[in-house]
Amino acid sequence: MKCSLSQKNLDMLTQYCIGNTEQFEQKDEDYKNIVLSWMSDVNSSSVRELITLNYLKYEKLEKKHGADGFDPINQRYKEVKPRSIFEGKIASSGNFNDMTLNLIERKKDFDVICSLFFQNRLVYIVEFPFSRIEEKIKVPVNKATLGRRIVSTFTYKDYDCDDLRIHYYDRELVGSSKCLSKKHIEMLSRRSENGCSVA
Repeated sequence: MKCSLSQKNLDMLTQYCIGNTEQFEQKDEDYKNIVLSWMSDVNSSSVRELITLNYLKYEKLEKKHGADGFDPINQRYKEVKPRSIFEGKIASSGNFNDMTLNLIERKKDFDVICSLFFQNRLVYIVEFPFSRIEEKIKVPVNKATLGRRIVSTFTYKDYDCDDLRIHYYDRELVGSSKCLSKKHIEMLSRRSENGCSVA
């Protein structure tokens, strides 16, 4: 589903997701209920993708099977993989649907952005080169059976690398929600200490 929001509303929702709720709470109840229901739909990632790109100040792109966003400063294309959970721990960091070797080749110079939302609050945003997970994404493509849909998944273990960028990480929310495994938390903490930027 295509997601259309004014920049004003997108900025407000971005702030809401990082805990600055004052402006959102001033809206009428019908508005809040509609927006929260929309954001709570785990099968629709459009609004979470927009919030992720907006937080990073990247441009949104619309082309199907192309990049989701673009960094006008570094001139890099971005693939966004937002996840949303409301209880428990995140099982995987993201997936690519209907992949082919040609699509993988087109994405080889992209960066991948993973964001996690817990009960509509932003937990983290991380970014890394697609090349870090390229071989993992190729595995189900190379093993594909004709006529079956190809889904390539990856986890934080696949992008535990020196060029990982941690744009946002809410340690307090991670502690209270228990939405990450101990090893996932250890990786983020270790990479943060090694010079990755953390909000």
